[in-house]
Amino acid sequence: MEKHFTPQPEEGLPNLPEGVEVSVGTHQGAGRKIGIVAARFNIRLTGALVSSAVETLMAHGVSASDIQVVWVPGSFEIPLALKRLHHSFSPQALIPMGVVLEGATLHAELIMRSLTKTFTELSLELDCPVIDAVVSSHTIEQAEERCLSGSESRGAYAALAALECAAEPRERGIKDRGQIGSES
Repeated sequence: MEKHFTPQPEEGLPNLPEGVEVSVGTHQGAGRKIGIVAARFNIRLTGALVSSAVETLMAHGVSASDIQVVWVPGSFEIPLALKRLHHSFSPQALIPMGVVLEGATLHAELIMRSLTKTFTELSLELDCPVIDAVVSSHTIEQAEERCLSGSESRGAYAALAALECAAEPRERGIKDRGQIGSES
């Protein structure tokens, strides 16, 4: 599978003109709280996603007590659990995980369309990154490739993306709103 995501946030960025402010998050996990909501449907695959995400988070300094995993029956049940987890656990990022396989009807397409829209809305409403790790595929083989590849899986990618996006503006080199215009 071709890689589209580099392991280090700053790797591969273009050279920009001097004076352009650039902000890149980090994969530093110490002190970060990450919430995961995973579907039990296709558990062999979602279990692998969750395992690779948790392993990646812990390898980057997130403590076990700062990771909470909530299991729900299927992918369609993920959004409400994300919202409830955010209110009860206050994570810096949320990761929904599931596997939706295309079948003979439009069901998978409808589920994925609804989830994608809802994850975006939740991220904005909660002011918390929601890193979509619900795998959608045409075949079981495609899903296995995305879920069972350990440190190359969608679960590991989602964990790194969650850490990068969880960085507070001051950690990313972005000025806080209160500091805009207050420079001497």
